[in-house]
Amino acid sequence: MSSDSIFLLSEEPLDDIKAVLRITNTAYDTEITDLILAAKLDLGLCGLLSTAETDPLIKRAITLYCKANFGWDNPDAVRLRQSYEMLRNHLSLSVDYAFFPVTFTVKDSSSVAIRNAEVTFDGDTKTTSASGVAVFYAKVVSNCPYSISADGYVSDDDDDNLVDVSASTAVNIILTGV
Repeated sequence: MSSDSIFLLSEEPLDDIKAVLRITNTAYDTEITDLILAAKLDLGLCGLLSTAETDPLIKRAITLYCKANFGWDNPDAVRLRQSYEMLRNHLSLSVDYAFFPVTFTVKDSSSVAIRNAEVTFDGDTKTTSASGVAVFYAKVVSNCPYSISADGYVSDDDDDNLVDVSASTAVNIILTGV
């Protein structure tokens, strides 16, 4: 999931953050816009779902991030950063806000990565990288089926291809050459 698809910047957050920072001119617009984007990217890196910027908790997290990082001599920076980190962590642990990475690693019986294997999980299909890895993002789910296919290989456990996701999950697959 790219960070560009997670959040889009509109003019409203800039105006809102400027008001919170008590900025009335445009002299700091670039710096504030960069802080807003950095906050959104940080939230995205923590696995947050694609969410409207008007969500009160997302807006509060962005506001805290910007207040903590704007200016050089902010006496409240540490407290604000801690508040942001606590809210970010809370959101990233919430099943209502977070996706968890599900990493499939596909290797052969000699532990050699299998490139271009097709992995299907949660209705999406991806091809493994040169290191045999395909990463999906999912909300909490139990017994979600997956399938693996690669030219010249077969899977030994096609009946047991289920995965439970309640946190970051790694699925290691060994395929046998035909």
